Amino acid sequence: MEISEKVQLGRSVGLAVGVLVGLVIAVILLRYMNRDHKVRTEYDEMQKAIRNRGYMYAFYTVIIFEALMCLIPSFVRIPAEPIIVHFLPIFFGITVQASYCIWNKAYVGLNTNMQRYLIVAVIASAINFLAFFMAWKNGSLIVDGVLQAPFVNLLCAVMFAVLGIVGLLRKAADNRETEEE
Repeated sequence: MEISEKVQLGRSVGLAVGVLVGLVIAVILLRYMNRDHKVRTEYDEMQKAIRNRGYMYAFYTVIIFEALMCLIPSFVRIPAEPIIVHFLPIFFGITVQASYCIWNKAYVGLNTNMQRYLIVAVIASAINFLAFFMAWKNGSLIVDGVLQAPFVNLLCAVMFAVLGIVGLLRKAADNRETEEE
C-alpha cells in the first residue's frame, strides 16, 4: 500500500469512528436536553403534523441539491472533497426542516428543556467553528486547491447560527403578537 492510500484509509477510519462517537454523544445529549431524560422528544398532534410537512420540504431540498451535485460536475469541476459535496445537501435539508418547524412553533418538544437545548446548540456551534478555524489556521482546509473535510465543520456551525437566527426572529414575532393583544 502506498503512503497516500494509507493516509486515505486512516482518514476514512477516523471519519467512521468520528461519526460513531458523534452518534453516541447525540443520544447522551438528547437525554440531557429532555426534562424526563428520555431519548425521544414528545410532540403534540399539531406539532407532529407541522414536523411532517417540514420533513417533506427537507426531503425535496435534499433531492434537488443532490441532483444538482450530480449535474454540476458535468459542466464544472467542484474543488471539494466528496464528503463536502454530499454533506452540503444534507445540511440544507436539515436547515429547511428545522427552520420551518421553528417558525411554525413545532421544533421544541413538550419534554424539551429549552435552556439545556440552547446550551448544547451554542457549544456544538462553537466546537465546529473552532475545528474549522484550526484547520484554516494550520493550512489543512485547502490542499492542492481542493476544499477539505474540515469545511463540514463550518457548514455545521453556520447551520446552528441560522437556526439560532430563525429562533430569535420567531421569538421577536411572538413578542410583537403578544404586545398587539
